[in-house]
Amino acid sequence: MDPNIQEINAVTKFEIYPSVVTDNFFLATPLLAYWRDHCLVPFTGGTWMQAPFRYASLIGGFTAPGSNYNLTKRPTISAMQFGTRYGYVAIPEYEEEVRVENKGPNAVVSLLEADMQNGIDTANAIVAVNSNLNGQTAGRTLAINGWPEALNNGVDPSWDGNIYTTYGQITRNGAVGSALNSVPMWCGDAAGNTGVIQYAQLEEAYQDASIGKKEPNLGVGNKAVIAYIKEKMVVQQRFQQERDPVWGVTGFRLNNAMVLKDDYFPSLRYGQNDPILGNWLTSTFTSPASPSAQSGLPVSTVCTVGEVFCFFNTFDWLFRITDDELYGFGFSGFVPTQNNSRIVGTIRWMVNMECVSPRTQKQLYGIGG
Repeated sequence: MDPNIQEINAVTKFEIYPSVVTDNFFLATPLLAYWRDHCLVPFTGGTWMQAPFRYASLIGGFTAPGSNYNLTKRPTISAMQFGTRYGYVAIPEYEEEVRVENKGPNAVVSLLEADMQNGIDTANAIVAVNSNLNGQTAGRTLAINGWPEALNNGVDPSWDGNIYTTYGQITRNGAVGSALNSVPMWCGDAAGNTGVIQYAQLEEAYQDASIGKKEPNLGVGNKAVIAYIKEKMVVQQRFQQERDPVWGVTGFRLNNAMVLKDDYFPSLRYGQNDPILGNWLTSTFTSPASPSAQSGLPVSTVCTVGEVFCFFNTFDWLFRITDDELYGFGFSGFVPTQNNSRIVGTIRWMVNMECVSPRTQKQLYGIGG
């Protein structure tokens, strides 16, 4: 086309409205909000983050009058160890664009401000997605130790198909017995297909994660499983909606747990495999030849993970962020590169997660509509 600009475009300005950049990419994660609100513990320095725990009782029992006591000193305390995990988001700019072109009355939106907001949202999304993954398997040892490691028993797979025989450098089912175990619950059928969620499964999972006064305070799943619970569990019952004080949206309660939908939670229907943020798309795994009876898994069967739901006691988690100003999700400032006009800044973080009591948490998978 010659000329390449039409008359109307040559004499008329473009309208940009609204004067903000609408976010059509990032999703919402109440779980990360709970980590920050209930579990945030600043990391003040050291080579490891260590969490002591008790795994056995002392020696005692009934005895006959005058008989000797068993005074053997029995080991009862050990400690989990978690490493420091680092991340970044790069924010590159060109000085010509931010200093010369994107300014004045014609700059309806600040490119620099939009990219900075994108950087913050990217950092939060990376942490949120990876909290649903692991920091143990090949290629993931630089990532945070997410909840699938904690909500495991060393025998049955978590939703990602991995069996975590260790947690916090401690071997499960060895000297510490089942102290660090949380048994995953299969909600599908004996052929490995997904199943309709039942109230009995939710109630049993909740009670399994309750120890005395300790009860789960948060139930989380992607929007599909939340819909399945509301549609299938009690079809004719209208759930009493309640506004969550932490996340600020409406949810409903199962016993003491507020149930909220998390868009980054593992899901067959809504999950994604994003090259930057990570993978929260569920698939299949082959169940072990000797799964635990409590898990309900079939023997040596290809199982469709489907939708995933978890009960968390967030007060038994430590969300560790360094107290350093820069690595506590701070911004490095812009630094010029050599031989061109590009400047680059980074948002940086040191963050990890510790579950001090896996037995007060529970994951359920194999859920379908």
